[in-house]
Amino acid sequence: MRVTSTLFLIVGLPVAAYAQSNTDSLSLAGRTNIMLGIGLTGARDASATAGGLSSTHTTGEIGSFAFNHWVRPEIAVQISASVLSADASSIGGSDHTNAITPVLFGVSYSPRALALTNTIRPYISAAAGPYIHTVADATPDTATSTTESVAGARVALGANWFVARHFMMSLETDYHTVGRFEHRDAGTAKASGFGVSLGLGFVWGGKY
Repeated sequence: MRVTSTLFLIVGLPVAAYAQSNTDSLSLAGRTNIMLGIGLTGARDASATAGGLSSTHTTGEIGSFAFNHWVRPEIAVQISASVLSADASSIGGSDHTNAITPVLFGVSYSPRALALTNTIRPYISAAAGPYIHTVADATPDTATSTTESVAGARVALGANWFVARHFMMSLETDYHTVGRFEHRDAGTAKASGFGVSLGLGFVWGGKY
């Protein structure tokens, strides 16, 4: 009996330790990251005329900033801000700018079952918050600005790649659904829609 127990300990303990180590390698609990993103889809154009009119128009996500913290092995809370659409024009000393900026709060879920490796983690996320539309006009004599916000939400599918101890990348496709703005222009008329973005981030904490 004593020999059997000894053999069980010799064989069983390393197997149990390996299983625990393998499970822990997929845990994201305690990790935190700051992510900068750039939109890969949408339309961007610029023009200038002989009469002195210059303008730029951008649709889709231009850039984003996000903070994520994994509170559970598979679940993270996130706060993000981005610029979805922006216009700028200038003629004869008069300038006009407008942009849509969502500030969103949400969660993401990175299921262990979908992990490609312990460093490549597909995820799904959902977030909601205000979508803020800012318009500013300036002339040599006056300057005016208006701000309007409506409720909206974003759902996303993507994958995080933890490249190194403190560096990660992400690729994400998302859909924004945005309420109706009272001020109608090229940006607010089509605020909802799909997009794809690439992110680069600094990460710390958790187990590796």
